Amino acid sequence: MATQTKKQQLKEIEYQTRMLNNLKKWIRNLIILSSCGMGIAYWAIKIQEGLMFNIIGGVSIVLVTACVIGCVVIGLALKRGQENVNKIVQIVQS
Repeated sequence: MATQTKKQQLKEIEYQTRMLNNLKKWIRNLIILSSCGMGIAYWAIKIQEGLMFNIIGGVSIVLVTACVIGCVVIGLALKRGQENVNKIVQIVQS
């Protein structure tokens, strides 16, 4: 394997690792957002009364659902990305 190619692969490993860390931050943010959405939904539906609060609760439930779906998709991307980084590391080591 040429030296230049190895350097490029090491840069690719570094770049992909940085991007995987960014995805972890997105998952953290989505979990926080979904937790806030659950709190707002509970507050709006169970504690308050009125049509407006029911609408706010419904929107919050949709937000929580979207966040959970986002976490699943990003989790899959993290898994596949880590597998990709591991493959590149194996190529560089051999």
